[in-house]
Amino acid sequence: MTLYQGSSEKAYRRDYREDELFVTIESLRCELLEVAEQRSLSDHAVLELSERLDGYILLAQHKMMENLRSRKASATAYC
Repeated sequence: MTLYQGSSEKAYRRDYREDELFVTIESLRCELLEVAEQRSLSDHAVLELSERLDGYILLAQHKMMENLRSRKASATAYC
């Protein structure tokens, strides 16, 4: 099990590909579940992992919305 590495890794990469994001999200989700089983849900490590996971989920949602917008824009260009 890998515990949270600390806030020095706080910056989220903006250049993630969607597949990398989903792998990162799934990895963090599994890590969060492991840590939460061993500690209190209010434990600092659990909270930081949860916040980190939230950040990556938001980043993935933004990327998906960008892709949707660009597909709509290219679809209207062909009409």
